Amino acid sequence: MLLLLVGFAMNALLEEVFYRRWLLTRWRAVLGPWAAVALSAVVWASWHVAIQGSGAPVPDAMNVLANQGVSGLFLGFLWLRYRVMWPLLVIHGVWNANPLQFLGGA
Repeated sequence: MLLLLVGFAMNALLEEVFYRRWLLTRWRAVLGPWAAVALSAVVWASWHVAIQGSGAPVPDAMNVLANQGVSGLFLGFLWLRYRVMWPLLVIHGVWNANPLQFLGGA
């Protein structure tokens, strides 16, 4: 349980505050809402290559764009629409709480 809470604080909280609340908000003022959401989703996905990649650049990039890129679009939309951080934190935290890692499967 402690590992889950630390992981939540390190990942969901820091990433959502930085990528959605801080970065997306600033880019929105410059680029407009949808370009800012798209760019922040790509940048957020790219960050995951470094922490989840296997060392194969093209498949890793495709994987994170398909997974975190789409997730980033969704989270970015929620931030623009509602401007409330807690739902993003809950969603991100649930996504990070992969039950297989606690069952020894991952």
